[in-house]
Amino acid sequence: MSKSIKLKIPASTSNLGSGFDTFGLALNIYLNVEVSLADSLKISYSGEGEQDIVLDETNLIFKAAAKIYEKAGARLPFLSINIENPIPLCRGLGSSGAAIIAGLAGANKLLDDKFSNSELLNFAHEIEGHPENAAASLYGGFTTNCINNGEIISRKIEITNSLKAVLLIPETSVSTEDAREVLPVLVAYDEAIFNVQRSALLTHTFLTGDFGSLKTAMQDKLHQPFRKQLLPGYDEFEEIAYENGALGVCISGSGSTLLCFTEDKETLLQNHWRALAEEKEIAAQVLVSEVENQGVSFQD
Repeated sequence: MSKSIKLKIPASTSNLGSGFDTFGLALNIYLNVEVSLADSLKISYSGEGEQDIVLDETNLIFKAAAKIYEKAGARLPFLSINIENPIPLCRGLGSSGAAIIAGLAGANKLLDDKFSNSELLNFAHEIEGHPENAAASLYGGFTTNCINNGEIISRKIEITNSLKAVLLIPETSVSTEDAREVLPVLVAYDEAIFNVQRSALLTHTFLTGDFGSLKTAMQDKLHQPFRKQLLPGYDEFEEIAYENGALGVCISGSGSTLLCFTEDKETLLQNHWRALAEEKEIAAQVLVSEVENQGVSFQD
């Protein structure tokens, strides 16, 4: 019963404007989880959304761990799972992707690494239905993700400069389901081309670290024009960020968090967003985060 696995899993942002359901980026906000064998199921939780987290077999981390044992054809043992989570829930910062990776990677380690990271990502996709947040939490850095015949192809780019993300995180949440409800069933041909061009440019931008084209590369016509109606004041937050030197602005994931990138103006942008939120009477915290190039890690 003594075997215990301690994991540290980064949060993530995804989409980044033009890369809908494609790009993920790991951030240095960390979910900490300890998984060990036990004589009965025990789940404890502290952190964001504590009152909303279930502590039984329906807990997302436990369900992900159970999937590993199912895939391995092994009997699921009783587990003790201790969770410390600073990642806001349902805010577009990959809290569910991080949780899924925690359960998968922790159980995989208990089974002496029976599955590869590539297999773990495919299992995560089976659970969540989209791969980009889980990929960023698993691998770290900037990930570009493709679904090919049901299999996930994921590639990582390490970020080697001082890129920072300013995050405006409202108290109100937006569920992924609600954010998808507002999307159109069909898009025009020229709008699809618009996004293909900019997502290719965005990949080049992160690959080279040349962020001069980031504002153009993050423009989008597939999801943000529709989702921003769920986020009060989005246009004003975007405008004031660009007026004060932001490199790029987007909805983080499906929201409700807004994100802007900078290399050296994080305090200025943080202050302007905080002031605008207060003016518009939007309860929100405004944080600065850096890119995390390491994905899930195991602690001593």
